[in-house]
Amino acid sequence: MLGCVTYMDHNEITLNEILRHTMHDYLNNMHLLQMNLDMGKTEEAKALIKKYSQKCNQFFDINNIGLYKTNEWLQTFSIKYNQLTLDVQTSLLNRKASMYDEALKDYLSRFVQAIYPHFRGYQEQFLKLHIISDEFLEILIDIRGDWSNNKWRDELIGDLFQLEILEATNNSITVKLIASGRLE
Repeated sequence: MLGCVTYMDHNEITLNEILRHTMHDYLNNMHLLQMNLDMGKTEEAKALIKKYSQKCNQFFDINNIGLYKTNEWLQTFSIKYNQLTLDVQTSLLNRKASMYDEALKDYLSRFVQAIYPHFRGYQEQFLKLHIISDEFLEILIDIRGDWSNNKWRDELIGDLFQLEILEATNNSITVKLIASGRLE
C-alpha cells in the first residue's frame, strides 16, 4: 500500500500524517532555537543545533547499515506510541546488517506492543535503544517507567536474535539482542 505505514494492529499512518508530524516537530525545534537566540542564549542554541544534527546523522547511519524498515519504525515511533519517549543511540561500524532488518523491526514492534498497553499515563516512560554494528549486530534496549510486569518475554521469540536479559523488574527492563551471525 503506497503512502501508508501499517502496524500490527492494522492502524494505518498515512504519508501525510508522517509529514505533518515531522513538520510540527521541525517548527517546534525552530521556535525553541529562536527563543534561545532571542534570550541571548547562544550556547543553548548551539547545543540544540548539535542535538538536531546528531539525530539527522543517526537517521542516515541507520540507513547506511541496511536497517531501512527498522529506521522507518523508529522515525514514526512517536506518532504511534505517544506515551513513550524514544532515545536512539548508535555505534555503527559495519554496514552489512540488512539481513536482520525485517526481523529487528518486527522484534522491536512486538516488544513495545507487549508492554505499551500496561503503561500508566501519570509517569513519563522512556525507551532507550543503542544500535551497535561491529562484528555482530547488537541492540541494547532499556525501558524505564511505571507499569506492571507482563508477558513481554513471550513476544520476543525469534531465530535471528539471541536475547540476554540484563534486568527485568516492574518498572525497568534492560535486554541485549545479539544477531545470530557475524556481520560480513
